[in-house]
Amino acid sequence: MDSERIQNCLDLIRQAQRLPVDDAQRSLLEQAAGELVRDGRLRRRAEARAARAAADAKLLAATAMGAPDRVMDAALSALPARTAPKPRRTVGDHVQPRPGPSATRRLPDRTPESDGPSQLLNRPQRCYVCKDHYRQVHDFYHLLCPACADENLAHRTTRTDLTGRRALLTGGRVKIGHQVALMLLRDGADLTVTSRFPQDTVRRFAAAPDAEQWWHRLRIAALDLCDPRQVLAFTDHMFSQGLPLDVLINNAAQTLRRSPQAYAALATAEPTPLPTSLTAPRIWTAPGFSVPGPRTAPLPWTAELASRSRVPEALAGGANTHADAVAVPLPREAVDEAGLLPETAATNSWTLRLGQIDPTELLEVQLVNAVAPFLLADRLLPLLDASPHPDRYLINVSAVEGQFTVRNKTGDHPHTNMAKAALNMLTRTSAADLAGRGIHTCSVDTGWVTDEKPLPARERHAATGWRPPLDIVDGAARVYHPIVQGRAGAPVHGVLLKDYRQVPW
Repeated sequence: MDSERIQNCLDLIRQAQRLPVDDAQRSLLEQAAGELVRDGRLRRRAEARAARAAADAKLLAATAMGAPDRVMDAALSALPARTAPKPRRTVGDHVQPRPGPSATRRLPDRTPESDGPSQLLNRPQRCYVCKDHYRQVHDFYHLLCPACADENLAHRTTRTDLTGRRALLTGGRVKIGHQVALMLLRDGADLTVTSRFPQDTVRRFAAAPDAEQWWHRLRIAALDLCDPRQVLAFTDHMFSQGLPLDVLINNAAQTLRRSPQAYAALATAEPTPLPTSLTAPRIWTAPGFSVPGPRTAPLPWTAELASRSRVPEALAGGANTHADAVAVPLPREAVDEAGLLPETAATNSWTLRLGQIDPTELLEVQLVNAVAPFLLADRLLPLLDASPHPDRYLINVSAVEGQFTVRNKTGDHPHTNMAKAALNMLTRTSAADLAGRGIHTCSVDTGWVTDEKPLPARERHAATGWRPPLDIVDGAARVYHPIVQGRAGAPVHGVLLKDYRQVPW
């Protein structure tokens, strides 16, 4: 619109001002002018809201947890310095791993201006931990209020003395379990970790910068918790050593069922020994164990179940079958932090509901998440009793899925909910009895560390700027907390801990 037309419009408005107030032409112009004013007001408000939202998003993205280049399931460093983002992992990383732990982002450098008004959100948001609203943004955590952020940051580096203690941790190869293992080793414990990929486990521990300090205290047990025979063989092996046990952490769990092809990179790299100056690792292998992969024969009972139809053929027309839910690996070499090939299916175990779950997956989840922890606790109890130390610890790693008191429970993944609820009941039932024997038993919710949605939905969610509120070190610190608290003279038992505090079952 040129200036001449605008001037003509203004002249017309001035002329209309001289018309009687009840003039029809004046009424038309007044109506048009009112619509123009309202439209401008709405647009300016929308633009202001968008600008405030963009400013808030930029502020959150400047934190370590909310960073756009944050890699899910990687450990973040809280040191006050920045590093360049780590490149995407490939199959080669599992043959020649890069040195040092995974650390993709560090705490931003503080400046005098960083504590000023520029650190305030325009729109208050609820803290993931305490649920109070806040505006001040922490440098490290994007979804925690300053008080909770400082507390959680402090817990990440809490130490205790475990010299002379023996610990068993299931699932210590990657993610939370690996971080818990490092905490135990660095605090002096003699540690046995279980894994389905023993050589990859060796590579990951050997990559730690301080591995030489605790390498002689690390043992690895290769077994599949889906097979109770292997679990029982492992407990027999533990007994044959004739050594007491001070800590048992049931950490391993199956949340998502992966296709065999997802393990292809790990299976390919598994036979390759790690060239290292460290002594050969001590690995025990369960009878009948084989590394998972595309060419691995399934357990006998899984083959029999797979031959059975999930639902009657007449009823299967509109229902999702297990084949729909099995994720198809991406046709590329890149792998995630756990060494798995990403999968592209629109559904996965996290989105399945009753009527969609394969019986094999149902049994696998119960065996790994509930039966194996029970067998380990039951069979290794004499070793915990035999410890000369007055305080011993049995920690069952749980999740919000296993809680009955959670609001807004969805219909998704009922089979994993069942398993975690069963694990919680093991704690609830046995903790009081074991506490009288000096064995402090509790369940621990690790917090929201991973987005378990199928890859397409997860990528859409991430594109909006969303990132999990915690990382794997936070999850590990929560698991480790009952031990630290117990060693400080305040042990807890028979409770479910979430964010370092007792919560309802």
